Amino acid sequence: MKNILFITILILSNVLFAQSADSLFVEANKLYQQENYVESLSLYEQIEAGNLASDDLYFNMANAYYKTNKVAPAVYYYEKALLLNPNHTDAAYNLTFARRMGIDNIEALPKSIAQKFTDSIILRLSYNAWAYIAVSFSFLFALLFLLYHFSYSSGRKRFYFIASILSAIFIIVTVSFAYSNYEYITNYKTAIVFAEQSDVKSAPTSSGEIDFELHEGTKVQLLERLDDWRKIKIADGKIGWIAAADIKELQ
Repeated sequence: MKNILFITILILSNVLFAQSADSLFVEANKLYQQENYVESLSLYEQIEAGNLASDDLYFNMANAYYKTNKVAPAVYYYEKALLLNPNHTDAAYNLTFARRMGIDNIEALPKSIAQKFTDSIILRLSYNAWAYIAVSFSFLFALLFLLYHFSYSSGRKRFYFIASILSAIFIIVTVSFAYSNYEYITNYKTAIVFAEQSDVKSAPTSSGEIDFELHEGTKVQLLERLDDWRKIKIADGKIGWIAAADIKELQ
């Protein structure tokens, strides 16, 4: 009985908080439209603190930071919005402008055919979306197989058989896409430089030789962790160690 009461209270509190978050979101949007960007950010951050993440929340936060000329947080939250919704075209569009506010102009290495395919196809949807598509094809396969089994017309049997085989192939493809997407998201860790200027060193020590410098808003790939240092890689292929306090991880 106590467990049931506890679960009931927990559900009610979550519902009430969600309703409160909706009200805060509406109020924050009004403040943003009135160009009260700092005040709107305060409300957006309250919603974020309640672990109610959404691509629209992150997008609005990024817009508010962009309006206040804060490069790193703007880039960070546009990237967060795109992690939740890779097809958020407004976030992708605004991200290009936010990046132009940064100082670093890093020329990315050319992508291989496999990398282009991953970016344009596999990462086009989230791994959950690919999983849902795979489940849909599974239901379609089951339906087509039943129609094939109970059909008496040879022409229809042939059609249902071929369609079921194609459905099975699509199941395998979408499951592999979902797995590849999950593996990529899990293993490919990135971060945004938040320090105004940060030295990237050849070794994870304060006395290490400085290889190059990065500035706020630059996106880096995380390769390794060691105490208060992070081994990173930037778009042009350069690798080095940066202080963990100078960056903020995206995932």
